[in-house]
Amino acid sequence: MKRNFVLAIGFISILFSLNACKNNSTNPGDSNTNTGSPTTYFPNNDGTSYKYSVVKTDSAQYQTSVTRTAYYSGTTVSGSITYQKEIDSVGSLGLANVSTSLFVKDNNGVYFHVDTTGLYKVIPAAYKDYISIDQSIEILKTSFQDGNSWAAFSLGLKYSTLSLTIAKVDAVFKGIEQVTLGLTTGTVTLSAAKIQYTLTLSIPDPNNLFATPSKSTFTANAWFADKIGIVKIDGNATILDTFTGNGINFADTTSTATQSLIKYNIK
Repeated sequence: MKRNFVLAIGFISILFSLNACKNNSTNPGDSNTNTGSPTTYFPNNDGTSYKYSVVKTDSAQYQTSVTRTAYYSGTTVSGSITYQKEIDSVGSLGLANVSTSLFVKDNNGVYFHVDTTGLYKVIPAAYKDYISIDQSIEILKTSFQDGNSWAAFSLGLKYSTLSLTIAKVDAVFKGIEQVTLGLTTGTVTLSAAKIQYTLTLSIPDPNNLFATPSKSTFTANAWFADKIGIVKIDGNATILDTFTGNGINFADTTSTATQSLIKYNIK
């Protein structure tokens, strides 16, 4: 059974039992480097494109190797927000799965829209008002300051005086690292800003809300190069899928992925 269904049942069970937070901490970075604004680390002009080599490992340790291409094309409006569109194509041997991600880039950071359609479908309408889900995950923050950290995403339950954070993603700037890439034009080594994302799942016991929730923690890293963008991502696939075209998916929280840039064209 998919994990998003499990989360939904957890929400509902808690609400039945009742009827009978974003966290922003500061963590030390690995580098004393202050690179200034990250906005140039995410070029977003229409026509900008990337190609990555992808290796994904599922919970059974089965590996798949494919390529992923992504390019920016136009805008769309969701709610009252105008998003840019990222078109992602993942596949091999002539077969590709095409999807669209939505994002916003402004002076404060970069935000990818989180598709929560699947989660909401399994939650009865009567209980939706008690669930709070961020509509985006903030993958980049205002500046690359030493140890800069932020709450990137949160999914929680609020009912009367009870407030539970079921899932959250925290992000922290870990400094500047050297990343070697095997581009189609040859091997290059460049400086890249490393962002670490930590997903924490806290599943409460609906029969004892005061008991310590069952917690699971997963991590992923992304490296951003100035005037290029994302050059490498590695770690937990549930986190990384959110901004690589697959939306939020708790079906297999133990799967991992590595994507390395092999070709790009910045407009």
